Amino acid sequence: MENQEEKYEEDEIELENAEELENMEYEGNANSYVFKEVRVTKKDFSVYELLRKYKQGKLILDVSFQRRKVWSDKQKCELIESILMGLPLPIFYFKQLDNSRYVVVDGKQRLSALFGYLNNEFVLKDLKILNFLNTKKFKDLENELGIYQSQLEDYQVYSHVILPPTPDKVLFDVFDRVNRGGTKLNKQEIRNALYQGKGMEMIHEITKSEIFQKVTRIKPEKDYRMKGAYLLTRFFAFYLYFSDKLFIKGEKYKYNGDCDNLIEISLKYLNSCENTKLIKLKEQTERALENTYFYLGRLAFRKTESHPINMNLFETTLFLMTNITEQKEGIKSVLKDKLYKVINSEEFLIYIGNGRDGVPNVMGRFRLIHSVIKEIKE
Repeated sequence: MENQEEKYEEDEIELENAEELENMEYEGNANSYVFKEVRVTKKDFSVYELLRKYKQGKLILDVSFQRRKVWSDKQKCELIESILMGLPLPIFYFKQLDNSRYVVVDGKQRLSALFGYLNNEFVLKDLKILNFLNTKKFKDLENELGIYQSQLEDYQVYSHVILPPTPDKVLFDVFDRVNRGGTKLNKQEIRNALYQGKGMEMIHEITKSEIFQKVTRIKPEKDYRMKGAYLLTRFFAFYLYFSDKLFIKGEKYKYNGDCDNLIEISLKYLNSCENTKLIKLKEQTERALENTYFYLGRLAFRKTESHPINMNLFETTLFLMTNITEQKEGIKSVLKDKLYKVINSEEFLIYIGNGRDGVPNVMGRFRLIHSVIKEIKE
């Protein structure tokens, strides 16, 4: 049995219909005014200025969406030598957050190497041109070598800064283009950078919880592409929407079929929440996960026990379980039968088929789940 469970944990990181995570194309109206909101500006920073921002927490460098292999000492030393020789570096890309902090979109490895050297974390070695600097740390560049300290600190980093309110649908494309040479990022990895904050931290905390791992079979150390976080992000987006928590300019947000936009608004809401609200929401979600495992066991969120997690089953089932206040053996079989009668119905299967995030399908499947909630409470 143990071997079987290990197999499930390895296999079940795959999600049904997960291709939407990789789709970076903007599917809206090309003539939409959204493109008038795109704001990208050129800006130059000195290395010293960027290091100061980093130390002040105003430059977000170490974000987990940057999964590239860490540079070797040889690569780091070659970068320092190139700068000291006056060679230009490729353009850097930053995303400016609402509070004037910056997220590094492209250039993490280069900045990590630069900051590491300025912090005396490694010595120069195997330099081909400036070989007289071999064995030198930054602090060793003094007296007749002092000019090289100044040259590094004053070096101008040429960058493009993506400014708010550039919408996510455009930012996804920007990330995709500038990172195309390496491992392609998916939407959740990008959101993890764009929405750094307590809301996203809460989501990651839940993915690390014992109950989340138990009911989903997703182990965080194996979830390299943040699919567990994506499941929860979708759930919170629809939960907040159907709980009437989302507003735009004082008016209740109306879902129009753009799930990416719904997620964007929801993550901004979560990041703006008071800590007490987030704690309550986290506890409520973990109780819902406990309820899910109690009532459904290993079949939770799946069409069959060995089948991948279905995202639409995850968000609707967990929504149902937030409305269950107690775990009662007496209603376990009744609840399970009612739920699976609905989710195996032809109507529900249509709602989670093609165009599953369109307005009629989203409203249709949550209407059916609300009917189960009503029956259970009666």
